[in-house]
Amino acid sequence: MTTDWRIAKSNLQCKACETRFKVGDTYYSLLRDQGNEFERNDFCPACFQEHAAAGVYSFWKTTVPEEEEEAKPKAVLDVASVLEFFRRLAAESDPQRVAFRYVLALMLTRKKVLRLKGGDRNAQGADVLLFSEGRGGETHEVVQPDLNESEVAVVSAELGRLLGVAPPAQAAGAEAPGEAQAEVPPAEQLSVQPAG
Repeated sequence: MTTDWRIAKSNLQCKACETRFKVGDTYYSLLRDQGNEFERNDFCPACFQEHAAAGVYSFWKTTVPEEEEEAKPKAVLDVASVLEFFRRLAAESDPQRVAFRYVLALMLTRKKVLRLKGGDRNAQGADVLLFSEGRGGETHEVVQPDLNESEVAVVSAELGRLLGVAPPAQAAGAEAPGEAQAEVPPAEQLSVQPAG
């Protein structure tokens, strides 16, 4: 399976009024369904109200982090919004979206929002992983897409760029020496064992 994963990262500017976001500013990222891909647009709080209703698939609120001396800023991730995006992808059958959901499940497991319960086969014969939300919450069946290690890395990097948690060099596929790890798990950390 070869797929181009093209989702823009935040350019820290409102799409509508073109105001640049500064450290500490809050803004909204909207994800729109464009058929075979998702389009990301960022809006200041004032413009968000006007643009939020038009074909929005998912959205989240974030803050421009303060830069630390000699270190990369760490993105602030709204886990509740990522979980809602994960839930919305449950009804999707497009291979790209199935892959997004799979990697989101692994990321949410790493964040301890989801817990792996085991694996099974669904009614269509596909291998699935069963995840539950913490403290006896909802159970989710996640199809394991047929991805090789490099394709999983590409999906992880694109989701990192989309959610604003991957450094630009890693998201482009060329990690700089000594650069901080993204919050999205790299391909070599994607094997998850069922919880006991």
